[in-house]
Amino acid sequence: MDNSNINGSSFDSMMPIFYTTLIIIGVILLFITVGSPTINSTNGTIAGFFLIFFGILIIVIFLGNKKGKTQDSKISFLSKLYSSGPFLIVAAIILYIIILLFKYRDRISHGNVAPGYVSFTNISILLILLQLGIFYTAMQDKNFKETNKLDKVYSMILYFVGILNIVSVVTLYIILAKYATDG
Repeated sequence: MDNSNINGSSFDSMMPIFYTTLIIIGVILLFITVGSPTINSTNGTIAGFFLIFFGILIIVIFLGNKKGKTQDSKISFLSKLYSSGPFLIVAAIILYIIILLFKYRDRISHGNVAPGYVSFTNISILLILLQLGIFYTAMQDKNFKETNKLDKVYSMILYFVGILNIVSVVTLYIILAKYATDG
């Protein structure tokens, strides 16, 4: 029995298809459900964010398991953390959004939120999509494919967009926690 299909290139070639599919389905769910004040659309939005979150988590695990050119474990760990850091920021942002959606699900589904909620949700989704687009572009780079390390320019752009997204999500929290409406 040939074990190269399990541990070799066949598995490595299937992983990008798997996490890309999860992310695309999550994005489609978000576009269909975000901004609509019903319990089903809120559940769909949560499901969309979960799919994107799991897709990003699979990317982080996949990158963590791949071997780069450096053999020194300390350097290898730091380079993996450096490459996975932007992914982890996006995953943390999405996880926080999911927590907000669970905590304020009734208020959102009944439309008892300030008008800024939909605006900042859309801004956050657009920033997440921008980060995913930058991830995709960075992961197509020849240097990334050889070393499994993000280029510093891509990494800094991703950190900057991540900070903007953190501000957007904190604003989303303030809107949900402090500005409830009667409908």
